[in-house]
Formats: sequence, structure tokens, C-alpha cells
Amino acid sequence: MKKLALALVLLVGGIAAAGGSGGSGDVAQFRPQVPPSVEPAVGESRAACVAAMNKDPEFARSIILVADKQIDEQTIAAHQDALHHIQKNESHVIYAYAALWVIAALLLAYLFMRQQALKAEIATLRTDLRRSESDA
Repeated sequence: MKKLALALVLLVGGIAAAGGSGGSGDVAQFRPQVPPSVEPAVGESRAACVAAMNKDPEFARSIILVADKQIDEQTIAAHQDALHHIQKNESHVIYAYAALWVIAALLLAYLFMRQQALKAEIATLRTDLRRSESDA
């Protein structure tokens, strides 16, 4: 039973890899391509499944529909996973931009306060210079 299930999985994978889809409604004859590393019993089971599929077009359509459904479900799952990662990373990007704006605002405040202190020091130096000129 396990060998038959494995053969069916290999068959569905072979249909998906060959580009088989249920969209056109045509069922082409599927020629099994058994890799040399596969055990002969699995290859025989796969050949039996392919023969059954080629014999009954409805069975072939149902296999193709199942394969298409699995591919669609995998695609949807991959898209949802990507969406989750984007949303998760999006919050990090927002936090990073917020941190940069806070740092920029603090830098501007520091520069403004420093400039005011320098202006006050320049004003003090001018008054000291005027006093020293008037004393001389």
C-alpha cells in the first residue's frame, strides 16, 4: 500500500512537473519517466497508475484536478507566509523610521541649544571687548 501511495505521489509530481493542468480539459497520454534510482517495484506501481489514468479519462482528470488543487493550496500558503513576513518586517521598518526621526529631532534641538549658547558667549565676549577698549 505504501508503494502504491508513493507511486501516486510520484505520478502527481510528474504531472505537475510536466505542466499538466485541468484548465484545458484535454487529457494527454502521460508517459512515465522512472528515474534509475527508483526501485523497480515503485516503477511498476507507477506504470500501473499511469496505465489506469490513460485508460480512464475521468480518472486522469480527477488526478489532475487534485494535483492542481494541491499546487494552488501550496501557492496560497506561500503567499500568506510572504504576507506575514512582510507585515512583520513592516513594523520593524516603521519603528526604524520613527527612531531616525526622533534622533534627527534630538540632534536639531541639540544644535539649536548649542547655537544659542554660542550666541550668548559671543555677546559676552563683545561686551568684554568693549569694556576693555573703553578702559584703555
